[in-house]
Amino acid sequence: METLPSSQTKKDHPFPLIDYHVHFGPDFDIDQIVALSQKREIKFGVLEHPGPEHRIANDDDLRAYIDRLRPYPVYVGVQPTHVGWTKDFSADLIDQLDYILMDADTVPQPDGSYLRIWQNHLFIDDMAAFMEIYMAHIINILSQEAITIFGRPTYLPINFARHYNEIWTEERLKTIIDLSRERNIALEIQEYTRVPSEEFIKQAKKAGLKFTFGTNARNQNAGHFHYCREMVKVCGLTEKDMLFIE
Repeated sequence: METLPSSQTKKDHPFPLIDYHVHFGPDFDIDQIVALSQKREIKFGVLEHPGPEHRIANDDDLRAYIDRLRPYPVYVGVQPTHVGWTKDFSADLIDQLDYILMDADTVPQPDGSYLRIWQNHLFIDDMAAFMEIYMAHIINILSQEAITIFGRPTYLPINFARHYNEIWTEERLKTIIDLSRERNIALEIQEYTRVPSEEFIKQAKKAGLKFTFGTNARNQNAGHFHYCREMVKVCGLTEKDMLFIE
């Protein structure tokens, strides 16, 4: 594994920092990503969305994506938005990826539609009914999907966010932790949504889970950590608690 300069680990932080959740943007191409990574002395993992509705729609697209990024000092990953995405790609190509980050933010509905719960205009009336579907979706991802990192764990639609501590009961948190531990899935500490909570991180740490940091940035905000650093301090995270991809 490529390590970060000693100045980063000794002066600014107790272990190497990695932003595993970086995307291309309109003014953020691979050269700009690498330049920012070197400036901040933080290695980046680059993600694209796979699937017929995205840029990486088939094997040819995935192969070209991997080949394009391999010459650069970044991790190469994908962020699926729908369950069952692997059926569109060859297993040997998927194995060439450094990691797979998947969140539960695109929630399938009984009528075949999807709730995209990151959208700020979304308003859901029935919290109990939503959480039943949402937890089933999370369980499906953690139990069945090809996944290295569970992104944005415990994220909630904006009109539920103030009820975070009420909604994320001990039973629900334990379900996520237990399923992640069973399949050795790391949990993302997400910078700008500020999830998961301190209490959840402490429980997951106690259970022996690994963590990653992510900004979901498509611009110069990549690698700009505040909440992540705060959680390191208050939760006592050390290098052994973090996921480092070989």
